Amino acid sequence: MIVMHGLKGFTLMELLIVVSLIMILSVVGMGSFTLATIKSKDTQRKNNLNQIVKAIESFYTDVGRYPLSADGDDFLRCYIKDGTSVTNSICEDNKLYAVIDQAMTTYIVIPEDPDPSQKYVYISADGFSYEIYAALENMGDKDLLRDEAGHVITDPWGVECGTGVSCNYKVTETGLVKSL
Repeated sequence: MIVMHGLKGFTLMELLIVVSLIMILSVVGMGSFTLATIKSKDTQRKNNLNQIVKAIESFYTDVGRYPLSADGDDFLRCYIKDGTSVTNSICEDNKLYAVIDQAMTTYIVIPEDPDPSQKYVYISADGFSYEIYAALENMGDKDLLRDEAGHVITDPWGVECGTGVSCNYKVTETGLVKSL
């Protein structure tokens, strides 16, 4: 028969052991939670870029080229054609759209990075190729570029996805970039 005597039955050593075990389990749990959060944000980044790629490909089908990026910046330029006049203006309201003879087609409301201090970078100078960049946080991600020794290359293209944040994930018109 087991008899409980409240805290009076425990020694100081037993209480320290129980508190220590709770602290260890808390630290392990927090580490798992943090990694799960990072992986979740990276999954969202990849999904966002996939949605942007689909929209850009639809734009290409309708317009005959990819959207241009603004001069020296990472903003998409939208296509406006009225008769024979063509204008490439910075997309308003974070939407990728084309206006052809006053008929507007919106392809996507461009999603933002899950981390407000980071951004996606889009580059297309000629309209026949493009690059979209993001910064993944999980350095164990299988899609990050690695050197010959298997170490992650942290700044493979020299593009910033936020202040002091190097882009380490790149998609082009041909797909995910897996090598330099």
